[in-house]
Amino acid sequence: MRDKLFEDFRATSKSDWMEQVLKDLKGKSFEDTLISQAEGGIHIKPFYTREDLGAEFPLSTIHNQVNPIPSLPGLSPRQWSNTVRVAVGEQNEVSENKKLINALQTGADGLVLSLTGKEDLAVLLKDVEPSYIQIFIEPKDHVLNVAEVFEAWLESKNVDLNDVIGGFLWDPATVSLTLEFYRSEGLEVIKKLLVQFEKYPNFKTFTIDFAHYHHAGGLSFQELSYGFGAFLEHVDRLTEEGVSLELIFKNVLLKSAVGSDFFLEIVKLKVARMLIFQIANLFKHKLDPKSIPFYVQTSYWSKSKFDMDTNMLRNTTEAMSAIIGGCTALEVLPHDLSMGSSRDFASRMARNVSSILKEEAYLDKVLDPAAGSYYIEKLAEELFNRVINGILTVDAEGGWWSMSSLHDIQAEIKETRSQRQDELISGQSVKVGVNKYKQEKANASIDDESEMFDYQLNWSRHALKYELLNSSNS
Repeated sequence: MRDKLFEDFRATSKSDWMEQVLKDLKGKSFEDTLISQAEGGIHIKPFYTREDLGAEFPLSTIHNQVNPIPSLPGLSPRQWSNTVRVAVGEQNEVSENKKLINALQTGADGLVLSLTGKEDLAVLLKDVEPSYIQIFIEPKDHVLNVAEVFEAWLESKNVDLNDVIGGFLWDPATVSLTLEFYRSEGLEVIKKLLVQFEKYPNFKTFTIDFAHYHHAGGLSFQELSYGFGAFLEHVDRLTEEGVSLELIFKNVLLKSAVGSDFFLEIVKLKVARMLIFQIANLFKHKLDPKSIPFYVQTSYWSKSKFDMDTNMLRNTTEAMSAIIGGCTALEVLPHDLSMGSSRDFASRMARNVSSILKEEAYLDKVLDPAAGSYYIEKLAEELFNRVINGILTVDAEGGWWSMSSLHDIQAEIKETRSQRQDELISGQSVKVGVNKYKQEKANASIDDESEMFDYQLNWSRHALKYELLNSSNS
């Protein structure tokens, strides 16, 4: 522009804005009227300015560092895979192969395979070309057997080693929260996976799992504090046993889940990326932030049995948080998963969410739209500080495995979960379709989430207690 029109307007400071706000409130309390509270007691102001931040933007080191620049010309700058889950279960490999091929032909470009090691992958993955999709492995049992079977299938495909993209979604820490699993066993498995798949540079085998804490009812700072607390302990132990930092960090895969607090979930993913980058720097290892793969699921915790339509809306906003926050692989859980099993319709709708956000909402056209937002940056600063304090607390208490063996982690998350569920019953928190704009009473069977032992920390749902009190079965 030739005419510098903005020169006609005087600069305004935060105090100027505050003066106008207080004038418009006409005597009402600013704190009581306009300051809200996010999960974990984080206070949200009605507006933020540059003055709320320090000399630098807290997230400046990872601005626009989301995914590698596409090598092919003409591709959108923002890339993520639309991932669908394949679990053989009682079905045979032939029927599951038809489902996954149909998914790959109708929008999906990533698979997460939930395997026991007994599957015939030649049948299950017939006509699947690993060079064109991302593949993630989630072992249900016998991790090394699963790894052996999967590697044998890769070798049978004669694929370029650089074209195998994905990773093992397996973290011994969170596995130990559902099954009796000990640190020495878990670290030995990680060591073997690191060596076994070292020849596949884009296939990661060292997952940091934040998602489990989320699905169990934990808060954002708890997810990151415990996830990184366990990771740091694993790194210390592995390096003591001779595993190089280079091998560890080039195999890191972040796994998270996003809930319904739209902005806070964006911030959570960004803080996680920033933290792993800074942790690598502390170990004097150079790590490119945009090279860090980030597998993100939508939330099981946020879903209700009372209102399936609202669950679809939640999936959409959660997927948006995941994309804007920086996921490189997105799994949208079916909106009826809270009912125990999903219909084909729900799976198709889940798969379509990612496609619509890419093809119709154009979220792939801007690399990092949240970079530089005063609100996002300030929220990131607050969450970052809470997570750092949480990591230090884990260390002071003897480490993740010590706290877990004493069941302190499990007890804290369960207490948080129960409090959040009780707030829904009392009306302190609002959930559309549950305690606000309620649907007619529905049948709500008791979920199979019983924790028979103190060491267990299973997935749960925010609305569970409310549903059991208000279902037509009660």
